[in-house]
Formats: sequence, structure tokens, C-alpha cells
Amino acid sequence: MIVKNITLGQVSVTYELQYKNVKRINLRVHRDGRVCVSVNRFVPQAQVDAFLVQNGDFILHALEKFREMREGGDGMTAGRNRGYQDGDTLYLRGEPYRLRVLPGGKERVEVVDRVLLLTQKDVENADRRKRMMDQFLTAQCREEVERLCREIYPSFERLGVAWPQIRVRSMISRWGSCHPTKGILTFARQLIEVPERCMEYVVVHEFSHFIHPDHSPRFHEFLSDAMPDWKERRRLLNSRQWVQ
Repeated sequence: MIVKNITLGQVSVTYELQYKNVKRINLRVHRDGRVCVSVNRFVPQAQVDAFLVQNGDFILHALEKFREMREGGDGMTAGRNRGYQDGDTLYLRGEPYRLRVLPGGKERVEVVDRVLLLTQKDVENADRRKRMMDQFLTAQCREEVERLCREIYPSFERLGVAWPQIRVRSMISRWGSCHPTKGILTFARQLIEVPERCMEYVVVHEFSHFIHPDHSPRFHEFLSDAMPDWKERRRLLNSRQWVQ
């Protein structure tokens, strides 16, 4: 991997250049702000630079969008900010909920209609409130992810896939990951904020890596058989169209 810089408009952008056995120039902007380019080693640098300039608007727009998401909190959240202040709008399963922070002797977070009611002994303690909300959202995500895993598992059990260990944690640059040799599936806690059909796509996607541990054409063929509309679900997931 080679780290390079290029000026797009009036902005200096750092990108990672990797030489691979590929037929075309591949570009990806990650949620953590990394710009990655893969290209065949026989492609001249001038052609790579011209490709990046041609796609400059896309790159700068993606970097700005992901910067706003990171500054808003944990990188992939659908919420506009992560301060967890009274009146904030948060999302569960793609639906907006209003956060209400109230003083009380018994600290807890509960769902009341379309309100997330957080009761806190000291409403000025923002760190404590963040820990409470993170614990609540992690528990909600684990419950939902495990339910979806149980629902889709029979299709993979028939293919010889053993029931995996399921983990949930906050993740910045991806929605999930699969460790086929260890039998571990890890899901982003932020998934609890996206619509259920998007969450289901991520679950099926990661389970499919037990069959094909890469992103080869065979993997995508398998995924298309398992979930014919996966591209539409992925598009909705990454577009964040449910955010109001």
C-alpha cells in the first residue's frame, strides 16, 4: 500500500493506493475517512490521477458526509447528534423517537409510545447519560440481531454452518463482520437504528461469508439467491433515507 496525495478542487486529499490484479480502477471512500484506490500495477499514475479528478465531486461529497457523521458521534448512527440531550431525535429500527431526560431516583431507559424516556439521578451528568443510552441501544440491538439470526439460520444450517457466536459492539467503518474459521459474527450496535429490512440484509450478508469468505462473484451469486433484493436493501441502508 502506498499513501499519496492529490488536490481535488482546492482540497488536498490523502488516499491509499494498492496494486491488485484488477481490470479497472476501483475507488472506495470509507466511513472513517479513508480513500482507497486499487489498480493494476501496469496503469500509469497519470491515469489514476485523472480518474480521481474526474470523480472529485463524489469523493469530496462522501468525505464531507462521513465527517458530519463522525462529528455527530459514533460514525454510522442515524441520529443527528449523540449528545443525548432532552428533545433529541434518535432512531430505533428506522423510526424516529424523541428523547426525554427526566430526574428520578431509579435510573433507567424505557420506550413509551414514540418516546425514549431516560430517568437519571443527576440530569447534568452527560457521561452517565451516554453510558446509559449506549447500554440500552446495545441491548436492543443484540435482541434484534439474535432474533434475525435465529430466523435465517435454518437455511444456513442445511448447508453445514454451525450456530455462530454473536457479538455486538460499536463499529465505525462497517455494519458487521464474519470470522469463518472461529465461527464469530460481529454486528455494529448502530444497526438498531436502521430499518429492519436493512438489518436483515446485513445479517444474511455476514452469514453468507461462512459459505464464501470473500466478496467474489460466487459470493454475490449466493447472496442473490439467498436475498434477491439485497442491492435495494443495501442502497436504503447506505442512503439513510429514513432519517427525517
